[in-house]
Amino acid sequence: MSRCSIPCPLSWGSTRFLPCLMLIGLLIGGLSIARPAHGAGPVSSQAETSSPTPFRFLLIPVTGMVGVNVTSEGIEEAIKLATSQSWEGVIFEIDATMGLLDDGLAIARQVRQASADLRTIALIRRVGGAGIPILFACEEWLVFDEIEIEEEGDYGAVITSVVGVDRPVIQTLPTWGGTADSVAAELNALRAATRRSMPKSISTTTRDARAALLDALVNPMLDLRRETDGRLTTTPRKRGEGASAKEIRTSDLGPGINAVELEATMLSKTVTIGLDPLRLALGVESIEPQGDSGVMLIGANAEALGNRRGVLGNRIDGLFSAIDGINSLATSLPWSIERARLVDPQSARLRDRFPMIHADGQWTFSSNALKAWTAACDRGIRRWNGVGITFRELNDLQKRAEALLQELRAFTPIPEDIDRHAAAIRVAQPLVASIKTSVPAWETTRANAMAEVARLEKLKSNPPTTAP
Repeated sequence: MSRCSIPCPLSWGSTRFLPCLMLIGLLIGGLSIARPAHGAGPVSSQAETSSPTPFRFLLIPVTGMVGVNVTSEGIEEAIKLATSQSWEGVIFEIDATMGLLDDGLAIARQVRQASADLRTIALIRRVGGAGIPILFACEEWLVFDEIEIEEEGDYGAVITSVVGVDRPVIQTLPTWGGTADSVAAELNALRAATRRSMPKSISTTTRDARAALLDALVNPMLDLRRETDGRLTTTPRKRGEGASAKEIRTSDLGPGINAVELEATMLSKTVTIGLDPLRLALGVESIEPQGDSGVMLIGANAEALGNRRGVLGNRIDGLFSAIDGINSLATSLPWSIERARLVDPQSARLRDRFPMIHADGQWTFSSNALKAWTAACDRGIRRWNGVGITFRELNDLQKRAEALLQELRAFTPIPEDIDRHAAAIRVAQPLVASIKTSVPAWETTRANAMAEVARLEKLKSNPPTTAP
């Protein structure tokens, strides 16, 4: 089998694979394998006694971004379900290359602890980064012989292609750290943590082989070597030379290893999709998948996690919308006050709008002047009322901003949102504090506006006269 020639890197952003749970339908369809149909002919008690107990397992998807699409809480719930039902095993279908190492370690801890009561099996599509500790925490490894992936073509079209056993199935994917030293430190942390993730139930030979594989995965200057006695060791990379029959050039894949090479290490078995190939790979006489309960539990947990992200986003948006509203109103307020003053019917510039007539020994408004006076008073009342409403809105927005900031401080974000949560508080806190110092001045100006409304109401009811 030729070495991997796939040009695309193992990344979540560059490809979108078919639903990773395509196995579910085939597995559920196999429920009838070990169960006779109702109404069948009589079966002897001897036959019933000799019928093998099927291997009952729960399929748990570990797909997408570790810590977001799948969490340790969701894995814990699924494992508890399998344990409470006395099922024999759990199969973790892994297609994960992104996420935080701490989240991967939390899930790996749940998987490692489950091995005391359940047979833990990894069904590998593609694994990298934070998914590696989860893989190493499983007792057994199985690899799909091929998977379908979708890629965007040159003109935006989606192209579906089948990738076989020459694809990278495990690949180290350190995150960008700015320097080679930071990347090396991240890989060393991954190696140390993944070593601790391996379950106690695996044999010493398997543990040593996995340790050698892990060393080669975190050091691009090391390759793997199959010794004559079957042991797996590491060997320095030989530049410019082809790999011998005993060598596996993990350094050529980033570093990483493809399905064929992984099977050659004796650490995994390659299987095709279907119940019978899975049964043969597990070495049991019959198998019985337990529906899609694991899928639903992981999905429900991820949905709850997504809801928490949505709640945080809504609170941040609401907080800064309140701050923006305050700034907008406060900026326009001086002009609103000036506009109210400009229409004051007692101002000198409006005197010519109110012609007077002499009657009964005094000067009074003419009929037209009285109408203009009433209109001027109404206009002033509306504008000063508008100023008062603006202050009421400012106070309401200020209280809302303070309440949202308090809620934001008390909110516990998911790991991916910690920086976003902290940044929002860091920016909003001084803004809200500054706004609060303006409240006393707002109250004074609002009281003045209401006093102006009362004055204009009185003027409207009692137009001025000029005595002789």
